[in-house]
Amino acid sequence: MNRWIITLFAGMGMLLLFSGCATKQQDMTAKTKMKQEPKVIVQKVDREDIKKILQEEKFIYLNNNPDRVFAVNGEGIAPQNTVSPAQAMALAKRAAMADAYRQMAEKLYGVQINAKDTIKNAALYDSRIVSQVNGVVKDATITEHTFKDGLFVVRMELKMSSARWKEIFAY
Repeated sequence: MNRWIITLFAGMGMLLLFSGCATKQQDMTAKTKMKQEPKVIVQKVDREDIKKILQEEKFIYLNNNPDRVFAVNGEGIAPQNTVSPAQAMALAKRAAMADAYRQMAEKLYGVQINAKDTIKNAALYDSRIVSQVNGVVKDATITEHTFKDGLFVVRMELKMSSARWKEIFAY
């Protein structure tokens, strides 16, 4: 009986010893396989998904410069044949504002240039250059204005969020 108990304990000890080694070796092989073969997940992402992620996550680089400010100076000259100095100033201001809007549209949309040269008898006979600006400028504000010596100067600024900028001019 005593011998039977000793044999039982010896068998259990051997079983535990060999099963522990096998488990450790299996764990080691599993760990080396994980190190050798990293899991790669391939996912297709479209532009709308990226916009959604950027808006949800609010990345730091989007908050560094949330507004874009465009500024121009428009100039207008008072005409000589006016009824009063007030009318001259009003007309100069109107011309300065029109000039500022034109410059703002040039900055935002660009300028279309058409040129035509006419050659006659191997010499330049006529040269015409036409510049054209087409665009819509909304929410521009006048920040400064001065009137001195018949010249009206207007400083105009347009503030636009970077999200709005990308929505309008992303092409």
